[in-house]
Order: sequence, then structure tokens, then C-alpha cells
Amino acid sequence: MARPNRFQIMELYKNDIKNYFKDMDQDIFTIEEINHILWEKRLDWKLPFSTTAEDFIIFLMKKKWITNVDLEFPNRTFQRYIFNKEIDEIRPVEMACSLFKKSYLSHHTAAFYHNLTDNIVKPIFINNEQSYKDGVPLQTEDGIPQDLIDKAFSKDMRTSKNIAKYEGREIHILNGKYTGNMGVIKENKIKVTNIERTLIDIAVRPDYAGGVFEILDIYKNAKGEVSVNKIYSYLKKLKYMYPYHQVVGFYLERAGYKESALKLMERFPIKYNFYLTYNMKNCLFSERWKLYYPDHFDV
Repeated sequence: MARPNRFQIMELYKNDIKNYFKDMDQDIFTIEEINHILWEKRLDWKLPFSTTAEDFIIFLMKKKWITNVDLEFPNRTFQRYIFNKEIDEIRPVEMACSLFKKSYLSHHTAAFYHNLTDNIVKPIFINNEQSYKDGVPLQTEDGIPQDLIDKAFSKDMRTSKNIAKYEGREIHILNGKYTGNMGVIKENKIKVTNIERTLIDIAVRPDYAGGVFEILDIYKNAKGEVSVNKIYSYLKKLKYMYPYHQVVGFYLERAGYKESALKLMERFPIKYNFYLTYNMKNCLFSERWKLYYPDHFDV
């Protein structure tokens, strides 16, 4: 009697295979993860060493246990496999977070997750941090020249073009500065910035948060939920090249936070003229924060 082939053996162990996936408490898999499962369980399921991940995937797809999803970004297509669920049962934010092991929801998406906005936020922003660069200073001891600040903020904000469509949504991959995932929490199978980190991120990159008026509303909605002490601590550790603490302080003031919260931001040096957002045409100036802001902000 001929020995069963690899697909026949998988059929014999189909219940074990399905139950193993069920017990993993995971809905979305990469081909690397499926290959790891195959190698880990090969002996238990009596599979020959010639069995490939592609063979295993063919078997799983024929059983209709997994569904293939391709996320097409400009320079790369991400292939993902959904186990035992329809595509529309997977939250788009879960799919977005599956793209990289250490990526997390950020900016406007994080604000929406924390119920800090009344708007329906369609874009999904995920941050896949840059690697840590040894020996590269974030800023010189003398700081950054004022003319370079003025030049940088006289232009439109640079935004990511690394975007893919999924289930009627757009997933934006951002490559933010290395923070060691500072202020990132995990809830309901997804990673997301906490409220404090979110308020910093949206102040730094306003175009990823709906603009300055939306950001002000988010700061207002965060009152009573946020620790300004934690924001201060994060800003100290982040050591931004630009004085974003002036932006944070301005939003805190306009959102009606206590004077003690504002004074925390004033512990940082306030020696540069800075900007609330990019490429502003008609501005007013806050003497307290040395900050230019749109003239219609006061209307």
C-alpha cells in the first residue's frame, strides 16, 4: 500500500490542524508565521520534510479555513491570511497593525480610538518607527538656527505616500522617529498610542490629525483623561529637534487646562519663534509661547 502523500496526511490530521489555529487566538497570519507553524508541528502531524508553506496554504485554502488578502502599497504588496473569518469580520485597524510586528495606531486614528473626536476618522495611520541610530545627535548644543525653522515651516508638511486601500479605507504607513514604542499600549489585539503620546504626535504632525481646529477639539476632549505630567516626561525623553513643547503648551492653554499644566511646558526653553502648523499665510503671534498661529484661530 502506497504511503499517503502530504495532502492526504494533512487530511488525516485536519481536525488537529484546525484546532491548533483556533487555539492561537490570532486571526491574521503572515506566510512566515504559517511556515513557522508548519515547522513546529510537522512531526506531530507526520508531514514529510518536503512539505512547503505553499503546500500547507493550498490545503488550508481548499478547506476554506483561510482567506488571502493582498494589500498593495506603492513599493510593496503585503500578503496576509485570515483564519476562519470573512474579510468583513476583520477590523481594518487589525489588518493595518498586522503589517509590521512593532507597528501601532497613531495620530488621528489613535484619537478616534480613545474617543477624543466626534468625527468619523476614515484614514488609518500606523507608525512603523525608524531604527535607532547610534551616534546621530537629535540636535546640536546650540540648537537649530531660526532661519532653518522659518524655512521648514514655510512649506507644506511632508506627508507619507505609502498608502493602500482596504475595505473602503486608506491605510497610511508612517515611519516616525525612533521612540522605543514610548507610550504604546495593547488592547483588543491592536497596539495604539496612549492619550498622552497621541496629543504629542498630533501636535507634531497636524496634517495627520485633521488640522489645527480638530487638534484643539481633541485637546479639549482629553481634559480629565490625560496626564500633563506624562506629556512633559515624554517630551523630555523624545528630545525633538524643533520646540514642539511650545505647540503643546499653546493647545493646552487654548483648551482651558490649568495654569499648573501650562507652567510644566514653560520649564522647557522658549527661545525660538515657532509655528502651530505649516505654510500659514496670515498669522497672529502668541507672546507667551513665541508661536505663530492662523489668524482665524481666534474667531
